[in-house]
Amino acid sequence: MLFAPVNLELKPRQLALLSGANGTGKTTLMEAIAGIRLLSAGQVQFSDNNSHTWQHHSHYLGHKLGNKGALTCAENLAFVAQINGLDVAERDLSALLASAGLAGYDFQQASDLSAGQKKRLAVCRLLLLNKTFWLLDEPFVNLDHAGCDWLFQLITAHLDQGGAVLITAHDQQNITALAHHHITLEPA
Repeated sequence: MLFAPVNLELKPRQLALLSGANGTGKTTLMEAIAGIRLLSAGQVQFSDNNSHTWQHHSHYLGHKLGNKGALTCAENLAFVAQINGLDVAERDLSALLASAGLAGYDFQQASDLSAGQKKRLAVCRLLLLNKTFWLLDEPFVNLDHAGCDWLFQLITAHLDQGGAVLITAHDQQNITALAHHHITLEPA
């Protein structure tokens, strides 16, 4: 067993902060909740009147950002839109990139971006896909002060619009103050 049992009910407009020392299983738990990793015990339950799965309503953003380096920023977003059945105009992708501080980077390959810019591009997928539940594993890493403020505003707006967030974040006082639930993983 990696960590002691965890029980959480996350409702719309709520943020849960998952914390703990390095190596206590925060990423493992986030990946299990996202359906990327199998749980050896326990379960993730989700209720939906339309019989959709948890994955249909959630988006996971982890340490591996999922940007395709050989594609441009616009191509990365267009690809995500296409595989999710979204019809998004090129100008809308440009506006989304601009809102993330990536104006003028539409035709820049993702591999050529700085670490913070790569994070901003990955966060654009959250906005593009508009899922209810955001699972964010250390989303502030590599962002400058302006990027951290931008992301905090996105999270706040998402909660105000009825979304829910499960997040891991070290040294983010704003997130700590915003959290409805505080979960600290302890080694088993």
